[in-house]
Amino acid sequence: MLAILRPELACAEDAKLTENNTNNDNPIALKLDQVMLPITAPSDSEKQASIPKVDLRIKLRMSKSINNFDVLNKTTDIAEIDPLTFKKQADAENEMLANGGVIIEGDRLEVQLDRTMTSLGNASLKTGSNVILGDRIEFDSQNHATHSAGHASMEGPDSLVKGPSFHLNIDDNTGEMPNASFFMYKPLIKISPLGALGDKLYGQNPGLNNDLLSGVVDRNMMPVNGETKPVLGLENTDNTEAKKVSSRGDAEMLFFEGDSKKRLLKSRYTTCEVGSDDWYIKSGQLKINDETKTAVATNATVEFKGVPILYTPWINFPYANQRKSGLLAPTWGTTTKSGFEVLTPFYWNISPNMDATIASRYLSKRGLQGQGELRYLEENYAGILAAEYLPSDDITNNQRYFAKIKHQHNFGDGWTAGIDAQKVSDDQYFSDLSTHIITTSKVNLLQQANINYAGDVWQFGALAQKYQTLDKISYPYQRMPQMTLNGSKDWDWGTSRIQNQLTRFESDPSSSRAVKAGTRFSTYPSISIPMVRPYGYITPKIGINYTSYSLDSIDPLSASAYDKTADRTLPIVSLDSGLFFERDTRIVSRNYTQTLEPRLFYVYIPYQDQSRLPVFDTGIADLNMGTMFIENQYTGGDRINNANQMSMSLSSRLIDANTGEQRFATSIGQRFYFEDQKVGLPNEVLRFGASSDIVAAATARLVNKWNIDAAWQYNNNTGETVKGNIGTRYNPEPGKVLNLSYRFTQNNLEQINASTQWPLGRGYYGLARANYSIREGSMIEGLAGIEYDAGCWQSRFVVQRVQTATADANFAMFFQLELGGIASIGSNPLQLINRNIPGYKSSGLLPDNYRQLYNE
Repeated sequence: MLAILRPELACAEDAKLTENNTNNDNPIALKLDQVMLPITAPSDSEKQASIPKVDLRIKLRMSKSINNFDVLNKTTDIAEIDPLTFKKQADAENEMLANGGVIIEGDRLEVQLDRTMTSLGNASLKTGSNVILGDRIEFDSQNHATHSAGHASMEGPDSLVKGPSFHLNIDDNTGEMPNASFFMYKPLIKISPLGALGDKLYGQNPGLNNDLLSGVVDRNMMPVNGETKPVLGLENTDNTEAKKVSSRGDAEMLFFEGDSKKRLLKSRYTTCEVGSDDWYIKSGQLKINDETKTAVATNATVEFKGVPILYTPWINFPYANQRKSGLLAPTWGTTTKSGFEVLTPFYWNISPNMDATIASRYLSKRGLQGQGELRYLEENYAGILAAEYLPSDDITNNQRYFAKIKHQHNFGDGWTAGIDAQKVSDDQYFSDLSTHIITTSKVNLLQQANINYAGDVWQFGALAQKYQTLDKISYPYQRMPQMTLNGSKDWDWGTSRIQNQLTRFESDPSSSRAVKAGTRFSTYPSISIPMVRPYGYITPKIGINYTSYSLDSIDPLSASAYDKTADRTLPIVSLDSGLFFERDTRIVSRNYTQTLEPRLFYVYIPYQDQSRLPVFDTGIADLNMGTMFIENQYTGGDRINNANQMSMSLSSRLIDANTGEQRFATSIGQRFYFEDQKVGLPNEVLRFGASSDIVAAATARLVNKWNIDAAWQYNNNTGETVKGNIGTRYNPEPGKVLNLSYRFTQNNLEQINASTQWPLGRGYYGLARANYSIREGSMIEGLAGIEYDAGCWQSRFVVQRVQTATADANFAMFFQLELGGIASIGSNPLQLINRNIPGYKSSGLLPDNYRQLYNE
């Protein structure tokens, strides 16, 4: 039976139902929403005015023993209840709950006049977004207090609490529950954390775990890993998705202290599943805020396998992947050059689009270092500021520091600007204090500022650029400044382009370069006429390249080798063409579309002596399938090759007819020369022969999860391989990856690289990487480790060896215990693992259907 009841007007005696026929087997149907009319009314009107008004809906479950409904049903007609009626009833209930109403349901209902209602047997009470259950629920309609006893529980959108009994005032959500257990739900709408903004700290310790995006950052800040969701935004989740428990715990006493707030005394908290108490945070008091998804524990101890491993008088932490200011778990590790180290970071969540990390790092051999990092992200700009400072190195007795700034700004209307600069105190800073080969291999630190404009026709850029050189050998020229103005416009007949650049080059005072400073101006107007058809294309192009030099600082010993002023004018003519053929084919049991794509590219550039021109920024481009079809084989603007040559290639692709995915592609090509090479760089051996090396490339994405990429360069005059590499990856599922590669460059390098993450059973994963130089007979970088996934916690142990560019090899050891995303104890090797093992996936982030059974 369902009825709407105004508690201040109802009389329990009028609502009593008699049980006259306990053996009646006839089905019973009731008319819904029958309003109980008042029989009598209390006489104290002032008292009635003081009682809060609340809509109360009562549901009594049907019983065959109840057959007298005359009090409620004034008609003898029995109407069939159709689904539409149920829907209307549900909508009415939801509306009433939204307006502060209460719904009580049970097997039996006892009502005391004007005051208390008691639901007995599978009782429930709904109010707002909360559902209260129990064997017996009492509700006081005057003060809106409820008491649930026997298998009592209260479930809200974010949590569920259970206990033997509890009291609750539904108006202000205050009350208490003894011997309570609680369960926190994963949010159905997830808030993405602030995204990465720049390059990672050159930071000496991966414990900060700040992966930062380089380059211009747009409003949506797409992550580096290829995901396409915005950094700041909401992840849509189907509201019908079943709730999943993210964490749980228990307490001797639980206090409800308002909407979304709870306080627990003598509590335990863990992210482990029920039945597994591998770790928990044991605290004297724990405050949980369901709205901010954060918790604060005092007098807290982290126990792992029953052993206390960390004590803190105060700790706050997020339990739903939310950002939260506070102390982060300390990390530690050891290296051969700095000894034992401990990093203690503090995270400051300044705003949704700004945060900072401040840390102290103690190095047993060197002293105490301070670290800081500030990240910010706005609609039109983003950036990072980072610094590290060691006041006095106990080994070198010098102060040592690192500083970095990276900022990108979008001014609108096509204008952007940026600054990217970094500096260290000394040449050995990275090799002494870093454990990352990417960092330790750096020899030139970029310091530049730029402003750019991009329009429909014109593009402008201004750049000031210099470097801090650490190896005292490779000093690049500084550009102080460089200005570029390019234009491109499409016409009915073709396309016109012009490229202009003015650069002032200056060498470092410590450099031994012959030309110390000079200015170069270049312009290259051109016209191309593309003629495109579905079966192919032909594109003739003609242009004129003009370059002028003004040298104002030349080493006296080399003055005779250069002209202080010089210019160069060269016409450039090219013809690019290609054809497209395709056919349907069948391989094994799959249908494919196969293509055949021949291409011819002719270019003519007359010879002009350029031996007295300086070399500021020019090098030889590697010969491959991309550079084979460019006009000039030199990068930069100081040399333009003489050319009377034809490049030819043949490509073929296999495209899956069902999915459209390219499964296989291969290309082979060669360049043919009709005159000898006459232009070259200083000390360059000029080309001989009528043809270039043969270059080939192939890539395959096989249906059995193997990916293969290969490239090859072959000198048909000497019959030798000049350059080659092949790489393969086997990635059948998340958590299983095997990478193998081989690289060879004649007279330069020959390396083998292998890495893997592979399950070993019972929750264990093996981690390994080896980069070995066959030419030098030594290991460039090696890594070995093991990872264990226990469901609610993971541990990692990794040992690394790094060969540095400016010093001897450095060894590092990492151990991390990660407790359900709440705390991480030890030195974090995740950045290191991700860089060394492409395709690696943390065991704690694997989908459930791919995770190993750790207790098998």
